[in-house]
Amino acid sequence: MENGKMKQDTVIANSLVAKIQLGLPSTVTKLSAKMRFIDHIAPKLRNSGVIRPIEKKSPLTIRVSGIATASKTIPAFGGILYSAGAVRQDLYIEEGSVYETFQDSLVDIDEADDIDVTKKLKFIHITQMYDLLEEMVQESIPPQMVIVDTPLLLERSDAPLESHEQLLKDYEQCKERIERFWSMYQDKMYPFNPHGIQLVSLSTKRFGSIFYGLTAVEREKYIIDTIHFSKLQDIEESFYKIKKVGVKKLLHGILTRRTRTAAYQYDILTSDNRLEPVKVRELGLINFHLRAGMRTMPLLAEMIGSNKDWDSKAINELASYIVSLFTVDQPKALPLPLWYAEYALKPIRSGAILHYFKTQAREMIKKEEVENVWTEEVDFFGEDE
Repeated sequence: MENGKMKQDTVIANSLVAKIQLGLPSTVTKLSAKMRFIDHIAPKLRNSGVIRPIEKKSPLTIRVSGIATASKTIPAFGGILYSAGAVRQDLYIEEGSVYETFQDSLVDIDEADDIDVTKKLKFIHITQMYDLLEEMVQESIPPQMVIVDTPLLLERSDAPLESHEQLLKDYEQCKERIERFWSMYQDKMYPFNPHGIQLVSLSTKRFGSIFYGLTAVEREKYIIDTIHFSKLQDIEESFYKIKKVGVKKLLHGILTRRTRTAAYQYDILTSDNRLEPVKVRELGLINFHLRAGMRTMPLLAEMIGSNKDWDSKAINELASYIVSLFTVDQPKALPLPLWYAEYALKPIRSGAILHYFKTQAREMIKKEEVENVWTEEVDFFGEDE
């Protein structure tokens, strides 16, 4: 470092100022171009039927349930401790007023390796959701609609490596749980039973599959709603720009208050959609995006069934009930029963119970209480011999 003292410092503050001054015009230019593209393509999507209005139910009368899930992890003992919970919240709404409520819940607290813990928790949440759902369908007066925040099926990306034996076991158990539910209760669920329970999952995933369906070969095969494809002649050329703009940004721009996209059968859209378990995938999976208010997030709705089971009228009715259950126009707003269920999971998210669990586990390990009990049992059986 012969000439080290001749170097000039570049502090982070100077770098930030320089980047803002030089980068701001470029960023604004790119954002403006994307916004102009959205303004250009939005009318075509609305006029062609890709974006459709949703009517609000007023006054609203429905017996509905929401099942929300949450989890928390903390490092402990060379791995992690986790807590995972699911809450079912029922509401009976008559002419806009809530008359009855009911709540049920499941909680799991245990230790695990920190390898792919996110997948493990996903399997637990799906299993908990189906456990609560099974109790529900056996009731004498079940809800008309159930809104959940977990996927209804597993995807190819969920499959763990074979070397992760315990995680692979959890994955197989989750698949079996899903398959067992639908083999036992398919006749109690809509659309297989016209008077059955309507089950819909709401999430913020898989944005963009609707646009892939618009450009796919034999696109009429996937799309359920009537679309005037003649008004989308240049959509294929625009698809490349859509990917550059960002599908999430595009949906924010084209989905306005109380609107949805055309519904489509996701499981046959491409050969890559390897949903599990196979027997339930054969029933079909219907998707559409919706937005309840100007400030709420666009959401993906998915339901079990095929394009032969669902039609535009049934999709419109379902979307109408979902949108009508939003009571506020806020970014984190959810349909009312799902919001209540989500709120009830605050003890899980806070982590207080999990930290207490960790403290008690550490104390028991120090005192060797478990080992002493095991030793007593071994001595007891030994005396019998």
